[in-house]
Amino acid sequence: MKKKKSIINYLILFIAIVLVLFFTLKDDFKNIVLEMSKVNIWIYIIAIILFLVSHFFKSLGLRTFLNEYTNYSVKKSYELTLISLFLNGVTPFQTGGQPFQVYLLKKDGMRVTDSTNAMIKDSLAYQAALLIIAVIALLFNIKLNICEHDRYLILAVLLGFIVNFAVLSLLVFALAAKKTGYRILNNLINFIFKFKITKKYARSKEKLQEGLINFYENRKSISKNKKTLIVGIMFHIIHLIILYLVPAIVFKSMGVNIGILQTIVCTALVMLVANFIPIPGATGGIEYGFMQFFGKYVFGAILSSGMLLWRFATYFFGLIIGSIILMLKKEDRIK
Repeated sequence: MKKKKSIINYLILFIAIVLVLFFTLKDDFKNIVLEMSKVNIWIYIIAIILFLVSHFFKSLGLRTFLNEYTNYSVKKSYELTLISLFLNGVTPFQTGGQPFQVYLLKKDGMRVTDSTNAMIKDSLAYQAALLIIAVIALLFNIKLNICEHDRYLILAVLLGFIVNFAVLSLLVFALAAKKTGYRILNNLINFIFKFKITKKYARSKEKLQEGLINFYENRKSISKNKKTLIVGIMFHIIHLIILYLVPAIVFKSMGVNIGILQTIVCTALVMLVANFIPIPGATGGIEYGFMQFFGKYVFGAILSSGMLLWRFATYFFGLIIGSIILMLKKEDRIK
């Protein structure tokens, strides 16, 4: 069943990529290839290095929460984060990374309840960092007027903000309002399994309810370690700011200069649009958002080339490096 789902995910991703390439290249193929051939490869490598540095800070955010339960090394945390690039990149809504991270942490001797709690805290910190930067970007957008004339783009940004705000609000509510939150979620579990009486479904129900109890045990840990949560949020803010600077370096490699503020605001808005797209890697929506937001500063073949180069640096390169580290991990365990 899992293998079948993986095949479907890869198939959807492949079709989406083919469609994106077709619509990007169909009208100006020669000029796009020409612009890409002019790229300063050394500056472009800096963009890729910047991508890797950003995820190093993301791994430090994760390690902050893991170290509440065990002494986890910087190297292992970074490997864990890079592996998630591959697994998140091939699953809808980036849902594949964390479960496998929990599995790898278990192999390293960490209890599943502890690693799950650490992942919940890390998700909370990441979501908070994402929204903090998004709010700042939206405020600066009032001055920059990046998407003032495109009401569909404005709607997509607002929807993305609402979805991310709702996720963060649910996490905070569930943790803050223990009795109410627990009752609502437990009733939901009971409702879902109301008509399922087989042993298989009974075990699934028990696992969900155990996970719910562990989730609420996490509440006490967060309230006692607020400083740790703040440190985690700060690491994720640094991670996102560095990641949002990558398009500026990509365009610089093509001989085009875009301001740092404009780059951060545009990329933050792109990520808001991308976060509610169910296709693996948010393929299709993220490219459309990039073309629309950066289309205020760059045009024609340069814009299309820049989008493709940015997408390789921040998505396909992540898939490649993540899959390589995952394979090396598996080989080490076999040995």
